[in-house]
Amino acid sequence: MTRRMLLSVPTWIIHLLTVSEWCAAILLLRRYAIRIERRRLRWFAYAMIPHLLAGLAVLGFHLSGDQADGLITLSRLLTFVGSLSLLSATLLLLPEGRFSPGSTAAAVMALGLVWGLFSWWFGEAGSAALLPAANLVYLGFLLMLLVLYRQDRALFSALTVFGFWFLLVFVAVTITTTHIATQRLGLPSLSHADLLHGASEGLLSVSNFLIAFGVYRRLRTARVRPSEPACWLK
Repeated sequence: MTRRMLLSVPTWIIHLLTVSEWCAAILLLRRYAIRIERRRLRWFAYAMIPHLLAGLAVLGFHLSGDQADGLITLSRLLTFVGSLSLLSATLLLLPEGRFSPGSTAAAVMALGLVWGLFSWWFGEAGSAALLPAANLVYLGFLLMLLVLYRQDRALFSALTVFGFWFLLVFVAVTITTTHIATQRLGLPSLSHADLLHGASEGLLSVSNFLIAFGVYRRLRTARVRPSEPACWLK
């Protein structure tokens, strides 16, 4: 039996944009880290990859007509790991102090993984328990990002920091639209309310665009090393 995809063409375009913008942000940030010779900032770019993979898993889930539950479970796991990776990578960028940034980042990553896996396997909600956990970890990342931004303005632009914070708007709107679709309209999921789905996903696209564009602006104004070609696509 043919599986009918629930998303309209405009909503598909928005989904593809969100993934493309996040991928562009990773590439631009990696290039910027090389340009300003900050090796640990490159690790921050790599820490964004789990969220990219989570977005690809969501695309696969929608391609299946929202039938491949294993992909949505994978997406939740990758989202949690991605938020944890961003928090750890931000801690790694903090200046040396009483505690070693490397050791602190590694400890947070290890403890976070144990906490997340425990919540998944032993919690009643299953993989759905990873979503509030991911949001809590992401909030911790945002707070540490503000601390880092105040201490070192060379790493991120204000636009990029705002883009990361704007994702909270997407989360809040998605929770609200999901409630409307499932509780008030009586639909099985948000995907069945295409207009609401597309509108909430559009906010994620705005967030990702701000992050990528902020890095792009920093890259344009960064000084090129004498031995480095001007092309950032190297």
